[in-house]
Amino acid sequence: MKARALAHPAFSLASASLAFLLGCTHVSVQDLGKGRYSLTATAPSGGYYGSREAAVEEANEFCRRHGEAAVTDAFYDKSEVGPRGEHASSILFRCSVSQPLRF
Repeated sequence: MKARALAHPAFSLASASLAFLLGCTHVSVQDLGKGRYSLTATAPSGGYYGSREAAVEEANEFCRRHGEAAVTDAFYDKSEVGPRGEHASSILFRCSVSQPLRF
């Protein structure tokens, strides 16, 4: 039942529109090799700070699925602004085993 609902074009268009309006987009992670990854995230508000925050959240979510945490190597901000005023930032990161804080 769920597979048929997702295949319906009107449902797909409505879901995509709703996700865009809420600022949620599917982010694909690119494997750069040697344990390095890249992704690009957009944010409808907050300028580059907003898009960088979204990129960090997505990187952390990706690494968390493997029981690790994201370590940021670099950010690259796209200079152009999207058609709805959104900003985009790319993040280069690696996943590393989380170290507990010890006091």
